[in-house]
Amino acid sequence: MSLQNQNSKDSNVLGVFETVNSELFQSLKSSEQNSRPFLVSSGGTTSRAAADKHWVLDLRQKYQKISFDLEKKNVEIDAGVTMGELSSYLKNHKRSFPIGLSGKTGMGYILTGGISPLSRSKGLAIDQIKEIHGFWGDGKEFHLLKPNTKKESIFEWKALCGAAIFLGIITKVKLKTQPLRPLLSWTANLSLSQLSECINQAEGWPNSLSLQWIYGENIFAHAIGEVRNTDDESVLINLLESLPFSRNRIINKFNDMNSLLNFSLGNNKNNHSNHSEVLGLLGPAWQESNPKVLKILKDLIDKRPNKSCYVASQQLGGLTHFNDLDTSFIHRDAIWKPWINGSWEANDLSKRKRTLEWMKECWNNLEFICPGVHLAQIHPHLEWHEKELSSAFKEWLPKLQEIKAIHDPRNLMPPLK
Repeated sequence: MSLQNQNSKDSNVLGVFETVNSELFQSLKSSEQNSRPFLVSSGGTTSRAAADKHWVLDLRQKYQKISFDLEKKNVEIDAGVTMGELSSYLKNHKRSFPIGLSGKTGMGYILTGGISPLSRSKGLAIDQIKEIHGFWGDGKEFHLLKPNTKKESIFEWKALCGAAIFLGIITKVKLKTQPLRPLLSWTANLSLSQLSECINQAEGWPNSLSLQWIYGENIFAHAIGEVRNTDDESVLINLLESLPFSRNRIINKFNDMNSLLNFSLGNNKNNHSNHSEVLGLLGPAWQESNPKVLKILKDLIDKRPNKSCYVASQQLGGLTHFNDLDTSFIHRDAIWKPWINGSWEANDLSKRKRTLEWMKECWNNLEFICPGVHLAQIHPHLEWHEKELSSAFKEWLPKLQEIKAIHDPRNLMPPLK
């Protein structure tokens, strides 16, 4: 049986469930196939939303409820709601949430951290969570409220906020929202030297402005700023106008993030019929290392196995450095998240091998400046899985493994080792 997912085109799953309850876990426990981890699809944009010879829970059809608390301004969403749907819904209430660069992502975007162009001024998506509903891997249902202080915080809350995918199935969350404000958008095709100057300037920007870029067939940059008042707009425009000139530079004003969804690749190609893997790295400001990093990137792009492969990056900082409670997103000092996109024709094992080797080379060459990993996608099927876990969770990993042993003793969910 095949399951349509954006980045797992060559998957052939054992079967698909659409409802999560105690009967589901009983079926999995009695199945002869339960030696393989169970996979969950909420948005369906990762390579592990479906995989060969795995059972899959597809939440996209039956978990679609959204409700808004007019008094407290919180929103409650089921696990099958995409970020684009959430953004459209909140717009009707003149509220917003820091969604990412695509409206197609689902609950996994939030639970793995959730890095948005607005995160520098609003924080990570996991920092907005107020309540979590779901089932542990052992089938026990839970409902956790956000602790009031770090002293009251519990290990399970910290574990779920950033590592829930390894521990259980989240069916619903309650989220804090923010006022809806207009956005400024600057886009340009850049040379390598212009990208270097953009990065230098961006590392000194106010929290209301962030830089995203992609390096593939060409270099395409996208700066996004949140306009809080007239003075703020003037400051942002001045900063954007001081960026390196490009004849393709455009500055526009938009009503909300929904107008900016599905981050443009410029002239870079993204073949949606391909299978894709994505590896996200995390690291501090590049500063004086900037020329060295960009030379490495140029060499890597020159060696990419096909034109669908690229390296892109998002900017963190500001409120992403602070959190009132501990979470499993431990790299709070990160400024840049470069992500490596490897893509190949589905079922072509030769091209798969070359692409994965290129991704590993990218990681090895960038690790000196980006030692952390953001697990927006997990790779238990690849040889770098253990290194990925270690780089993502560091000293927190052994405690996470203890929590998994308690709540998912049969390892129905993806492995933490």
